[in-house]
Amino acid sequence: MSGLGRASRKAIKGVLRRFPAGLKLADGVLDGAVRLILAPQVDIPPAAKTHDPKDLAARTDSLNEAAEGYFSDYPYQEFILNKPYSDPLGFPQHLFNLGVLFHWLRLSPGDVVAELGAGTAWVSHFLNLYGCRTIAIDVSSTALDLAKELFERDRRTRWDLEPRFLPYDGRRFPLEDASCDRIVVHDAFHHIPNQHEILSEMARVLRPGGVVAMVEPGRQHSLTADSRKEMEETGVLENDIVVEDLAEVARESGFTKTTVVPVSLAATMEVPARDLTSFLKGKGFRPYWSKLSSNLLAGHYILMYKGDYRPTTRRPERLEAKIEILEPQLGAKGLTGKVGEETRVRCRISNRGDTVWLGESAGRPGCTRIGGHLYRGDEPKALDYDWYRGLFEEAIEPGEVIDRELVFPAILEPGPYRVVLDMVAEGVLWFAQKGSPTLEFHFEVSSNS
Repeated sequence: MSGLGRASRKAIKGVLRRFPAGLKLADGVLDGAVRLILAPQVDIPPAAKTHDPKDLAARTDSLNEAAEGYFSDYPYQEFILNKPYSDPLGFPQHLFNLGVLFHWLRLSPGDVVAELGAGTAWVSHFLNLYGCRTIAIDVSSTALDLAKELFERDRRTRWDLEPRFLPYDGRRFPLEDASCDRIVVHDAFHHIPNQHEILSEMARVLRPGGVVAMVEPGRQHSLTADSRKEMEETGVLENDIVVEDLAEVARESGFTKTTVVPVSLAATMEVPARDLTSFLKGKGFRPYWSKLSSNLLAGHYILMYKGDYRPTTRRPERLEAKIEILEPQLGAKGLTGKVGEETRVRCRISNRGDTVWLGESAGRPGCTRIGGHLYRGDEPKALDYDWYRGLFEEAIEPGEVIDRELVFPAILEPGPYRVVLDMVAEGVLWFAQKGSPTLEFHFEVSSNS
């Protein structure tokens, strides 16, 4: 019966794929059924609305002074200098946050990344070691002095990347328009009183296609005992983030899209190994969903986009190239050449993915070239894995097709060879690693005698 069930499901899926409208209808019916089951399990608390946005904006200067006092009066500066390592209970969460934020920022070395509300800039230090040009921004000059000390303590710090530490007045960043590729905010935006003004600044300094990623508490954060204590003792603002409201303010400030990444470390759970397939089919899913939804309301990973994000070969998404030899035509025996002579071929290359292939002028990493691996006959190990590189000065857009002449280097010994052509994003990956097809052919090299 189980085999018949699998066969029946496979047959139904095959029919539905042939009729996209039917597949969409089936998805809609399934989605509706799931919502009927899960909706009663989710309790959506009202937004706390502890603070009035207009009142907070009017108090911007005094709240910024409280932020400076927080760092200048902090009694355990070694603790904050050693974050995230000095926080034994929060350490896993901090690293999880970085993984989510860095993944969705689609970072690559060389990016200019501003960290807003940087504090001691330990997040920026991670990015500096990764190879990004960092700009730590904070209203507290004391915090930024500590940030510089943190960078100076680590002999691995990449000073060649010229990390910057910029105090600001809580209203305008001392940065030029369109000067940053990305902005990261780690648990700091809910401390900002004039959010509309600051979001407009973030949009101003981002380049077109730029992304903001932040991790922030949810809609009742200000009501917790820890938040109330913090506000009473330090005067620092502890506010709530209601993502629906934030999305509207972001749109008014110049962002085109705001999304939320629904993941939570606190909601992860263990499943007995023998029950994994049963869990994937729904066993025990209700309590998991209840736990996940409550944690997703308590904290958010938020992304904001300025214009359309376009993946490039510095951080590719779907890579698919079609490589064809136009002339000479590849016969049954492949290509022929002479010992000691270059071999010229004309090829056609098509970008069939969704990623822009950066040209040579973009520099490493990510500049795209056509590359060739050379093998001796049918031997599995490459004779020269980096045997050939063909350059492209300009970027190649998705859907674009180009013709190029390739000049293969001279081979000094006669015999049967094998060539595998693939595209390569230098310093990132070969396209085949992402499933892109290669072009493989035999190459018979004969002596001149």
